[in-house]
Amino acid sequence: MLAAIAALVILAWSIWDRAALASWKGEAAPLPFFAAMAVLPLFGMPITPFFVLAGATFGTRLGLLGSGLALGLNLAVSYWLAHTAIRPWLKSLLRRLGYELPDYEKKKEGAVRFTLSVKLAPGIPAFVKNYGLGVSGVPFALYLSASMLITGLYAAALILLGESLFEHDLNRSIVAGAVILVAALGLWWWRRSARSRAPA
Repeated sequence: MLAAIAALVILAWSIWDRAALASWKGEAAPLPFFAAMAVLPLFGMPITPFFVLAGATFGTRLGLLGSGLALGLNLAVSYWLAHTAIRPWLKSLLRRLGYELPDYEKKKEGAVRFTLSVKLAPGIPAFVKNYGLGVSGVPFALYLSASMLITGLYAAALILLGESLFEHDLNRSIVAGAVILVAALGLWWWRRSARSRAPA
């Protein structure tokens, strides 16, 4: 994910055109944009570019508010789909692929650790994580709070980064990039510590 963000930042900075960006910003409407942010990731579209565009298009305040609402709706619908509507199909698909997820509807022990491990796992698309947690039956409150906290932290940095890219503000871009880097290093440290504590 870090490499993809870096590539996106470099591309955005190199093709920066204030007139074109100002035109896009003037024509973009918040409701369709944030509706798309809530719906399209349900079908596998990455949500990261939406956060950057939200900051560049609507600024920090509206970008944070709209992204928070869109993310919350996306998470809730993802959980509902995976936990009820398409759960039998998803479980059957996972079995055919050789995977079996724990069932936390029957037992709650370990749900917090499992949820954090899934949400912090690198390289796995966000929609796969959301559906996987829904299928496993972790409590909705745990799923939503962990997801909003973890995704919200890097989303805020990306929204700030997006706004700084629109303004072509190198200093703010560096600060936002540093926040993302620190978060990535923290994730790496957490996973390394978790592996070292795991029983052999």
